Amino acid sequence: MGFLAQELGPMLNDMLTRATTGIPTDVLNAIKEAHVRETKELSKTQLEAILNSANLSFENHLPLCQDTGLVTLFISGELMSHSNEVEEALNSAVERLTMKGGMRANVVNPLTRKNTGTNTGLNQPEVLLDKSTKSTTVKMILKGAGSENFTSLKMMVPTASKQDILRHVLQTIIDAGGKTCPPNILGIGIGGSAIQAMFNSKHALLRKVGERNADPGVAEFEVSILKAANELGIGTMGLGGDTTVLDVHIETAGTHTACLPIAISFGCWANRVCEAELKGGRFEITR
Repeated sequence: MGFLAQELGPMLNDMLTRATTGIPTDVLNAIKEAHVRETKELSKTQLEAILNSANLSFENHLPLCQDTGLVTLFISGELMSHSNEVEEALNSAVERLTMKGGMRANVVNPLTRKNTGTNTGLNQPEVLLDKSTKSTTVKMILKGAGSENFTSLKMMVPTASKQDILRHVLQTIIDAGGKTCPPNILGIGIGGSAIQAMFNSKHALLRKVGERNADPGVAEFEVSILKAANELGIGTMGLGGDTTVLDVHIETAGTHTACLPIAISFGCWANRVCEAELKGGRFEITR
């Protein structure tokens, strides 16, 4: 990769530090707006605590949450043919930050539960190929267990209507309650294979708050789900309130005539995303 390899390590170190200690401006602004709108005193107090905590974490370079999560990296463009080198650089960055105490050691063997101690090994962290853009980008998301544990995949009957999908999504939100640390960002993958739907649901969490799907019909469905989700009244941390979900992002893919996979990924209020793009021969952190 030449010069790309030289930049990759330092850039991933920087991205990891940013992702563990801060959240994107669009997410932070959405939380601020939710705080202003909130009419339930308990939820308003919780949102204020979230904003104060986020500010302290950013100022003092401390993790936003003790659960620094699992790291997923989406790569596109030129980097897709160099995924092994990217994975090696990411492993080094994750291990380095873990050893410095900037990340909690979360990765364990799924059967023995033995901790690797480094957040690496056993195919972690994960590097996924992003074909949604031709630009050379690196998009990182850190997902803690609270939000990850309520990830769901349902193979619905192919005759299911939008109303059926809406009911399923709302029931999933109800079942999660406050355990996903709301207000959430909801990523939904509709169609494709089961694996493709799951990929799309997590990839959808990378989209900025307020950024709608390019398809007007899908965009309208996002808004409908957002409105219905907030009418549930689950509120911040499940304590009751006006904002349960900050935004809903849907990604679709063509599917088999006899299939309708629906995958749902939750992003907690600390939707820890960081992005960089290759511009003019150099990587620039853009979010």
